[in-house]
Amino acid sequence: AGGTQVTLTARPGSNSTFAGWSGACKGTGTCQVTMSEARSVTAYFATIQHLLSVSKSGSGSGTVTSSPAGVDCGSSCSHAFTVGTQVTLTAKGSLLSHFAGWSGDCSGTGGCTVTMSQARSVTAQFNRFVPPPPP
Repeated sequence: AGGTQVTLTARPGSNSTFAGWSGACKGTGTCQVTMSEARSVTAYFATIQHLLSVSKSGSGSGTVTSSPAGVDCGSSCSHAFTVGTQVTLTAKGSLLSHFAGWSGDCSGTGGCTVTMSQARSVTAQFNRFVPPPPP
């Protein structure tokens, strides 16, 4: 009815955040409109993402890739993934180098899988092969 004040409250889902209003409301607070005429309001929501940062250390070189895609160290060593995503990292030593292990949010020399419940940081160590001494 004309003159009625309507209050809108945005409630994002567990994997989202409220990004703001457009139309008859602006900002990110509660939206209040007075129905003096037809009104249009749009609520914008964004998926929460956390950054997975990968660094490399050691005397050797190699690559780290992710599944799902996003991390490809050489060119990009970080990527934002949707909250809750399980990311598997794979390390591969380059010629004359070998993968020596993980540190940070992964450890050991086996597979590395992280769940993106928060920002994560992983380091892959690559060492150069040391040739055996001559006989």
